[in-house]
Amino acid sequence: MNLKKKLENSISVLFSLVVLLSVTSCTSQGVTFVNQTNEEPGFESVRETYLVEIGFEGGTGKAFIESPVEVTSVDGDLSAVFVWSSVNYDYMIVNGIRYDNENPGGPSTFTVSIDNITEPLTVIGDTVAMSTPHEIEYTVVWGEKTVTSTETFGGSSVSESELFDALKKAGFSKTGEMIPEYAVGYRVTYFGDYSVISIDNSGEYLLIPEEGSVPEGLPEGVVCLFKPLDRTYLVSTSAMDLIVTCGALDSIVLSGTKESDWYVEEAAQAMASGDILYAGKYRAPDYELLLNTGCDLAIENTMIYHEPSVIEKLKELGIPVLIETSSYEKDPLGRLEWIRLYGILFDMEDDAEAYFEEQLSELEGILREKPDTGMKVAFFHVTANGMINVRKDGDYITSMIGIAGGHYVPENAGDGQNALSTMNMQAEDFYAGAKDADILIYNSTIGGEISSIDELIGLNPLFADFKAVKEGRVYCTERNLFQQTTGMAEFVKDLSDIFNGVERDYTYIYKLE
Repeated sequence: MNLKKKLENSISVLFSLVVLLSVTSCTSQGVTFVNQTNEEPGFESVRETYLVEIGFEGGTGKAFIESPVEVTSVDGDLSAVFVWSSVNYDYMIVNGIRYDNENPGGPSTFTVSIDNITEPLTVIGDTVAMSTPHEIEYTVVWGEKTVTSTETFGGSSVSESELFDALKKAGFSKTGEMIPEYAVGYRVTYFGDYSVISIDNSGEYLLIPEEGSVPEGLPEGVVCLFKPLDRTYLVSTSAMDLIVTCGALDSIVLSGTKESDWYVEEAAQAMASGDILYAGKYRAPDYELLLNTGCDLAIENTMIYHEPSVIEKLKELGIPVLIETSSYEKDPLGRLEWIRLYGILFDMEDDAEAYFEEQLSELEGILREKPDTGMKVAFFHVTANGMINVRKDGDYITSMIGIAGGHYVPENAGDGQNALSTMNMQAEDFYAGAKDADILIYNSTIGGEISSIDELIGLNPLFADFKAVKEGRVYCTERNLFQQTTGMAEFVKDLSDIFNGVERDYTYIYKLE
């Protein structure tokens, strides 16, 4: 049924007020930041905001990033808001990650993750001001900073044991638990029809059944989620494929991603038909739309920690926020296992369990035999300024290469650097570390797909001297790979067959000629 029709049938201002009252009758959700290096609750985290003067180089000089730039630090994790003097930039690439414009029609605006504010930062801006879109390299030089605010969060964070004790005092008994086999970021404990969802670096959530009431004496900091969760605002793109696969797409009525940016076909179709509406990005949601649709849950990723005012506003509207952390899973099977959590949230537990077990079954031989093909494999793409963007060693992509029997190169990429999953390196350094690779896999997600080995060599003549190029073992990923978390088993099978010389039509990769 079209979402507009759903609203005509069941949504009213009175409903929104009821939701507001019911949610706020539970312990309010505090803005609690959890330091990823500290496993104990109750500590404090710090959010600082700076205005940093910048120097700006590159291009014709007609367009520029405005100075000063707002930079936010949450326990040292930095993000910057780049506001252009032009409306014509549709995306930026920073440290190998693509960011889309957040402000169509106005000055092009991008919120990006950065490493530091001491070293010059090379960025790519794609402008549509010319006859065809054109990527241009720029350099941001950081200057004097002014601290505009410092906020301390934490102290009220509740521990899992405190919540368990409170439930026992309220007359509830533990009836079971779900400890993931591969995922390390969450666990679920059952108290009859109630479920406690514990998410590391996020918080404690109490899932309350339909017709259930809030237990007395819950400690402050517990976030209550009221079933059915069927009017969800989904911001975390990595969750969509898992939700679709376990059969819960109907529970998503609002999206933080536009239709044109979805590579999950079902999500794009639902938005095209009006069953899912665009409700703004994480830092600028359409609060009126959230309220008018009776939104009962916002699923965010950890970028929301840079916008505590958004969490506060959602809390005021009675909308609980669940911050999912699947992207922190280093084991690709761990990422996939988050489907079990979404099955619990949306009452599709059997479907989620069945799919997860099916994927394990498909990989059973590979997981059991732990093959070692001896193949050296590089996974990369070439940025617009000629840098080589690679995954860091230990990233979940490199882990899948290992599961399939390959050895990721360059070795020890990114050791001792920041927590970002990618890094840029000079072409000469990449040549030194990967020229003898048996297989090259070009990552199409950022800069787009390439169609031939000659096109790769056109990006940099050094590629002509790579072993894999000479032997014709060069591949490119499909652009849908990174939004389709559930395709992990197929991707590993693609890799395994490639490493073992099995020629076929692969699911997520194609061979370059």
